[in-house]
Amino acid sequence: MEALLSELSRAFAEGDARNVIMDAALEVFAAHGFHGAGTRAIALKAGVSQPLLNHHFGGKEGLWRAVGERITSDFIAFMSGAVDPTKPSDAGMVAMLRGYLEFWGDRPLAFRFNRWRRLDGLTDERIDRSEQMTRYGVAFMQKAQVEGVVRDDLPPGLALVMSGGLIQFWLESQIEVRDAVSVTGDADLSDEAFISHIMSMLRADPE
Repeated sequence: MEALLSELSRAFAEGDARNVIMDAALEVFAAHGFHGAGTRAIALKAGVSQPLLNHHFGGKEGLWRAVGERITSDFIAFMSGAVDPTKPSDAGMVAMLRGYLEFWGDRPLAFRFNRWRRLDGLTDERIDRSEQMTRYGVAFMQKAQVEGVVRDDLPPGLALVMSGGLIQFWLESQIEVRDAVSVTGDADLSDEAFISHIMSMLRADPE
């Protein structure tokens, strides 16, 4: 059995085969999406039999959902630790954007899995994931608007989607970003500089 990367927190006790299966599934799903992945390839990568995989997860759909739920749970836990929801200050907004970028930037397999969710995933799982992952962010953005930190001429949900979408593009499209910036002779941006530019678009009173 080959050594597997592990971006997921442990959902089961140490030594439980389900942890290894989920790690293998994340790699295969990240590479091929839901429809392109097969349980045989996942079982082979995990070093287990297909019957054992099916016993634990019921098949490919159950495994896709389990991996998706674990990513969502990890994301919510990470963001809850990175941002104090009771303090929607300017610094708090920056922390939220930085945390969002850091979480997905440090988890390339989870990032690709999440992209496949939009392209090739199960609709009901995608809806459930979206509701869980955006509920926290929208509430925080709304509080920031009430506090006068974020401009209030945008629905809070749209402000969240716009900022999150920009960060996702930043993470997956560095060639395009560098090319666009270089047209006018500007220097490459750092992560922090990019977050600063997003904040300048979100602030109620741009600096």
